[in-house]
Parts: sequence; C-alpha cells; structure tokens
Amino acid sequence: RAGGDPVLLHPSFTLGVFISSAVVVGQPHRRVRRRAVRSATVHTAAVSDTVEEMDLPTPHATSNGGRMTNNKKGMEMSTTSPLFDEWVQAFDGIHPLVDIGCAWGKNVFEAAKVLAKTRGPPAATAVRVMACDCDEAHLAYTRAHAPPDVATAFARVPDAPPAVTASSILIGEVLHFVEGHAIDKTLAWAHDALVPGGVLCLTAGTPWAKFVPGASGMCPIQAVAQSLWEANQGKDWPGSQGVNHQELMAGASLFNMPNDQLPTYLHPIAAEDLSRACERAGFEVLLKREQIHPGWPPASANNGRENAQVVARKVVRA
Repeated sequence: RAGGDPVLLHPSFTLGVFISSAVVVGQPHRRVRRRAVRSATVHTAAVSDTVEEMDLPTPHATSNGGRMTNNKKGMEMSTTSPLFDEWVQAFDGIHPLVDIGCAWGKNVFEAAKVLAKTRGPPAATAVRVMACDCDEAHLAYTRAHAPPDVATAFARVPDAPPAVTASSILIGEVLHFVEGHAIDKTLAWAHDALVPGGVLCLTAGTPWAKFVPGASGMCPIQAVAQSLWEANQGKDWPGSQGVNHQELMAGASLFNMPNDQLPTYLHPIAAEDLSRACERAGFEVLLKREQIHPGWPPASANNGRENAQVVARKVVRA
C-alpha cells in the first residue's frame, strides 16, 4: 500500500489466550479446506498458492450465547467487546486494526463489516483487520469466514507478538491470565506497534467478577481474588500472585465444567491497575472504568465493577 508502513506477520508465533469459562460442550469436527493464506508480508497482500486441509472444530454456543474456545480455557464472548467502537473508530485508513486473542473472530468480522460500511470496500491488496490467536483452529475458522481484508497471525504475547504497525490494538479478556511483569512487556510492545496517536483498548476481569455464586450469593473464587488484591495494595500489580481455579474448585463444579478445564492462574486486575501500567508505558489514558462485560454470563454480575476497561492513546511527540 503506497504511503503505508510495512505490516509484517510471523505465522510461527503463538498467542497465549485464555478467556472466561462457561458450560463445557462437545466439539465435533468437520473437514474443511482452508482458503488461500496471505504471506507473511501483509502490506504486499501477496497470496500463497497453498491450500491445506485440516480438521476444524465447530464452535458451539454456551448457555449465554457465547462460543466455547478450542483451547478449552473458556469462551468467546456473546457480544463484541465493550470497547469495540473505540477500537474501530481509531482506524487511520492505512494501518490495520489488530485483535489479540480473536478466538472465533466475532470482533474481527464485525470490524470488517463496519469498515466496509463506513469506509467503502477495501482495495484489492488492503489488510484492514489482523486477527491474532494461539489456536490454529481459531485462525483457520477466521480465514474460512472472513472477507479478504482480514489477515491472521499465529502469535503469542508478551514473548512473541506479531510484528505490525497498527492503527489500534484490542486486547480483550486476555491480560487477566498474564502476570504483571508480562503485562508491562505486552504494553511496551503495543506502544511500539501503534502509530503515533494510535489507540490501545484493554479489558480484563477484576477482583469483583463472580464465577460460581453459591446459595448465599458468595463466590469463593471472587472472595479469594478480592482478598488477594486488597492485601497487596501499593504494588504495581496487586493481584499478580494469581488465583488457582482448579484448587479452589476441587470437588466442585464451575458452570458444569470439568476441573481440568479451569485455569490454574487468574490475575484479578482493577481498572486503576491497567491505567497506571499504561501511563508507565508512555500512553495517555482516555478512558478508565469498571462495569459488567455485556458478553459475560449473567452469573458473573456482582457490584457493577466486574470488568476493567481502559482506552489509552500513544502520545504524538514533536
């Protein structure tokens, strides 16, 4: 694309993505043929001649309308991100929107639709949305259903993120499975990857998100998460020690999910934690709030502070 910075993808990277858990369902497979996969140099939009076959799991709906992820660590939310508008509106017409942890592509597909409606059809070689995930089945599903202006990358944060120059980056429901020092490293990458004035959109579970409210309304996981976070006030990441769901739920059930489906590490993160980290990384924080994620299971509701949501901008320097 004339005038645009190179946008590079490295398909060998892996992205560690784990999302909130829900009801376990079966995942029957179907044989599919992948559509042509873009080469690593996305700005040229070159297309390889290779078309591979693979067993692609069929995504299954959860009880609240989400879809179980293939990595068996949770679900794709039933709605787009609560920061979807902020993410898409930051598109500069040249550099792609990037979704870190795309799952089955809900945000990616909707972003492509919005851009087609508001910006018109893409140029033949344009990549306007980049979908990143750790699971090849998620990426294959995205490639099979996405329009031509969506590219995919097998990537992992923080150690091997995609090499890209982006208009805006969405990292939704991922950072609560990453330790504090790794979040700092991820934010440093995002700052480098964004164009001047580019926007970073973050959502994560807070210490107040419920998982298994009992008859009393108390959730043992939430209680431990909140106690951990409160006991470590004054630290950059009060919840970084993490909470082991498998240990807390031994002998019990979480949304009817087998114990080995549960995460062994959950990092409760308040919006203030994310906001401070963004400022340390050189961002200007535009929005900081806590509220229920509209795509989470209703049982997660507690006090209106269940999901941390932060929008930050890479400061334009003279």
